[in-house]
Amino acid sequence: MALQATALEPAPSSSEESGILSDEQIEQLLHEAEVRLKEASESIVQAARAPELQDIISVGNIRKRKPLPKLIGSLKKASYIEQKNGIAQADGKRLLVDKHRKLSNGLRAVELDQLVKGSKKKDERPTSGAEWFDLPKTVLTPQLKRDLQLIEMRSVLDPHRHYKKASGENKVPKFSQVGTVIEGPTEWYSSRINKKDRARNFVEEAMAGEKESGRFKRKYNEIQEKKTSGKKSYYKSLIDKRKKRK
Repeated sequence: MALQATALEPAPSSSEESGILSDEQIEQLLHEAEVRLKEASESIVQAARAPELQDIISVGNIRKRKPLPKLIGSLKKASYIEQKNGIAQADGKRLLVDKHRKLSNGLRAVELDQLVKGSKKKDERPTSGAEWFDLPKTVLTPQLKRDLQLIEMRSVLDPHRHYKKASGENKVPKFSQVGTVIEGPTEWYSSRINKKDRARNFVEEAMAGEKESGRFKRKYNEIQEKKTSGKKSYYKSLIDKRKKRK
């Protein structure tokens, strides 16, 4: 015969069936709650003591570090700084040395760069040099200015000669000299100019030539006739000329 083992379960008590806890069960639950409360209180205390523990740890690390060097105590307060009512104030009289104060109060010539200084040295030459006949520096006067303007307009003064046009603006030369042409002993009297007919400058010479030739006046009249042709005054002049012929 085969034997069969059967486990017998305890029969439920009448208190479990009714849902009422026994005294032993109540004591066990109270003990478990007390244990949990102690664990929670211990965790709160440890959290509160955590900063103190961190300070202890940091102090321990500092002891292992190298000591900081000492500061030099030779620094002094500036003589021009004074403290008044807890506010630092600077004394304006002590900010500058007397030498610098004199330079700031006085006037002095402004010096330019080295390149400008080099150009000044070149321009300080009294003459143009032996290669250019030692011409002196140009001293611009009103008379010389008019003479230079006439030289620029020399193609207008003498229409039979053609000159090269000057490029750019009319600039005054740095070195120049005005001279007088003197006749030589071999020239005949007819090729010489009388003293009363000689002009002192280019302007007087141009005016004297205009009196003899009348070229500028004639050219001016021709230009005016072209400008006024076809106008009322032009026809009036033609009518007057016809009347004179009759």
